[in-house]
Amino acid sequence: MMRTISNRVLPLTARYLSVLLAAVLVYYVIREPISVAIQSVSFPGKGNFHTAVLASDQDALPKIGGEGAKVEVPLEGPGGVGPAGAAQGIRDKDAQVPMKEPNESLNYIKKYKPDPPPSSPIGDHFPYLTHSNKLPPILENNLPPNPHVEESTPLLIGFTRSWPLLLQCLSSYIAAGWPPKDIYVVENTGVFRANRQAELELQNPFFLNYTALGILGVNVIATPTLLSFAQLQNFFLNMALERDWRYFFWSHQDVLVISDEDVKKNDRDHDWDHDPYATIYERCVGLLRYLNGPDMPPWATHFFAYDHLALVNRDVYLEVGAWDTHIPYYASDCDMYLRLHWAGYWQPQSDAGLVFDVNTALDDISALFRLPGAHATFKGDPVYATDDNSNSNSDSNSGSDSGGSEEEARGAGRPHREAELKREEEMRPWVEKEGETFAHLVEVATRMQDVKWADEGVRRNTWQGRQAGGQDDPFYRDAEGFARGLDALVDAGRRVFADKWGHRGCDLLALGIEGRDAWRLERDWDVEVEGPGSTGGSWGKDWMMGSE
Repeated sequence: MMRTISNRVLPLTARYLSVLLAAVLVYYVIREPISVAIQSVSFPGKGNFHTAVLASDQDALPKIGGEGAKVEVPLEGPGGVGPAGAAQGIRDKDAQVPMKEPNESLNYIKKYKPDPPPSSPIGDHFPYLTHSNKLPPILENNLPPNPHVEESTPLLIGFTRSWPLLLQCLSSYIAAGWPPKDIYVVENTGVFRANRQAELELQNPFFLNYTALGILGVNVIATPTLLSFAQLQNFFLNMALERDWRYFFWSHQDVLVISDEDVKKNDRDHDWDHDPYATIYERCVGLLRYLNGPDMPPWATHFFAYDHLALVNRDVYLEVGAWDTHIPYYASDCDMYLRLHWAGYWQPQSDAGLVFDVNTALDDISALFRLPGAHATFKGDPVYATDDNSNSNSDSNSGSDSGGSEEEARGAGRPHREAELKREEEMRPWVEKEGETFAHLVEVATRMQDVKWADEGVRRNTWQGRQAGGQDDPFYRDAEGFARGLDALVDAGRRVFADKWGHRGCDLLALGIEGRDAWRLERDWDVEVEGPGSTGGSWGKDWMMGSE
C-alpha cells in the first residue's frame, strides 16, 4: 500500500515543484523587469506619472537642469502636479536666464555722429497735375501714333528714390510723344505695398505717388524686394519673357528727353519727303525696324546717348547669360556689354531725340507741355547766381529740394551770364502768354545737365540723397546709411569685376582681353601695394575703347 502511494505522490510532487519553479522564474526574471520598464513610461491620460530611478545607473545619467540637479516629480493626486505640471516645471527650470546689465567695468560709451544738416522739404513740382487731376494736353505734332504701331514698344524705367526726378522723366517722355500705356514704371523701393497703399510721406526718399502715375496713364510693376541694378536688369528680361516682348526699351529715371524739332538739320537718315518731323518715339520705332531689316548683322543693343535710353534684344541677352548679379552696380554695364561684344553682336549708337542727364527737377514740370505761365526754371540754375547765392527764379511752390547754392556760387563767374540773364528776362512775357519754346527748353535742359556734370561729375549723384524724411513711415531707412550701404556694394562689385577680368577698369578691349578669359587671368596689379580692385587702375574709361 505505501509503495503504491509513494509511486503516485512522487511524480505529482515533482510535477508541481517544476511548475512552481517556473512560476518563480517568470515572476522574477520576466515580469518584474517589464513592470519596472512600464512604470518608467508616461502615457497621457492613462494613469499616474511615474519616474523610475535606478540607484545603480542614476549617477551616470545627465541631470535635467545641469550637473547634480534634482528634479522631483510627485505622483498625480493631492499635492501632485501630474504630467502637465511636471512638463511645465521642466520648462521653467530650463528657461533662459534674463540678460544682465552690461558689465560696468567695460566703461563703453556710445559716441554719436553729428546730426546731418536738415534736408529741405520736397515741394509740388507738377501743380497742374495736382489740381486738375488730368494730363496736360500734348502738342499735336507729338501725339503718339493712332492706331498704335504694329510693334510692341514697351519702355521700362526703374525707380528707387527721388519722386520729382521720376515725375519729370515720365512727363518728358509723354510730352515728347511716347505712348503712356507703353511706359512701365518698375518700383524697386523695397517697401512692398506701402506706396500702393499711400503709407509713405512725400519727404520719404522712397515715396511713389500711385495716384499721379494713374493720371499720367503709365503702368506700375513692383519688384518683390529691393534689387541691385544688375538684378533689376534681369527683372526687365524676365518681364519681357512673361509678356512675350522680343525687344524692349529702357531708360534711367534721371533723364529728361525732348523730341528734336531741329532734327532735319542733324539726321540725314530720316525720310523728309514724306515726314517733315518725327518724335523721339517715332524715330525709336524706325530704328527698331531698321535693325530687324534684311541684311542687317545680328545685334544686341542700340544705344541712344549711351544707355540713358537703350533698345534691348531680349533673346541675345539671355543667350550670353544675362547680367552678372555678382557685380551689382557700377561696372555691371561694362561686363554685360563687353560679353555681348565678344559674342559677336552689334551694338550701334545713334540719336533719336535729345536726351539730357540731369540731377534736378524743373520747378514746374508742366513747362515741358508748354502750358502758358509754366516757366522752365530750376533751383541751382547758374544763370541766376548772385553774390549772395540767392535764387530769384525759384517758385515758392517748388520747395528747396535741389541744394543749388554750390552751383549758384560757381555760376556767379559764368561767362556771358549777364547776356543769358537778360535773355531769360525777355522770355518771361512770352512764356506767360504762349508757353515755353523748344529752343528755350533745350537751353534750360542743357544747363541742368551742365550742373550735374560740373567739376567732372563729382556731385552727379547728389540727387539720390536729397530726401531724408519719413522717419515714422513703414520700412524707414536712414538716407545716409542707405547711401553708405550702396557705396559698399559698388566697391564690392568693382572688386568682383577686377578679379573676374584681371584688370581694374572697363578698357578690356584695348588690352586684348576676350570673353573666354573670365576668371582665368592673374591680376595685373599688386593688391598689397596698389590696393583692392575697386580703386586705382583705369576706372572711368569707356568700355568701347579699343573696339573696332
